[in-house]
Amino acid sequence: MAIDLVRFRIASWFKAKYPHVCGTLVDLVNNPSKCLPPSKAAIGRTMVCWEKPQPGLLKFNVDGSSLGNPRPSGIGGLLRDHLGRVLISFSKPIGIADSNMAEVMAVREALALFVTSEWVVNYPLILECDSQNTVCWVRNPCDAPWRMRSLFNHICNLLRQTKDWKVVHTLREGN
Repeated sequence: MAIDLVRFRIASWFKAKYPHVCGTLVDLVNNPSKCLPPSKAAIGRTMVCWEKPQPGLLKFNVDGSSLGNPRPSGIGGLLRDHLGRVLISFSKPIGIADSNMAEVMAVREALALFVTSEWVVNYPLILECDSQNTVCWVRNPCDAPWRMRSLFNHICNLLRQTKDWKVVHTLREGN
């Protein structure tokens, strides 16, 4: 009897706080788990997934990570075909760097591997990165920070060796 009173009081409070969440007070007392409000994290979120490239294209997803700015950092990447098969992968530490430097170094490493591969002659490349700064700098190397000038000179030389390429930004979850 006391448990029923407690459940009724909690249900009454919940119904007052969230009037549009579930049907009646009786529904809430009898089956409270069906009347939970949506979590704040779930509201307004869209699902982001990696997408395969079109047939005849290859996609290199790259990422750089830093444990602080600057702190120990690492880079990694995957080159995949239109079936999602991994053709090239890399992952390695790069020493002390900030997050922007790590992202740019991941792009350089991916391009260096791609231009020495058998696929450079026949396949256009899509380079996906979750750093908007890096994407902007690859598209417009003159806008890159001066301290990264030599990296971008190397990146530009590598891009000249590819058949065709484009760099695109993707959300972290899709990378």
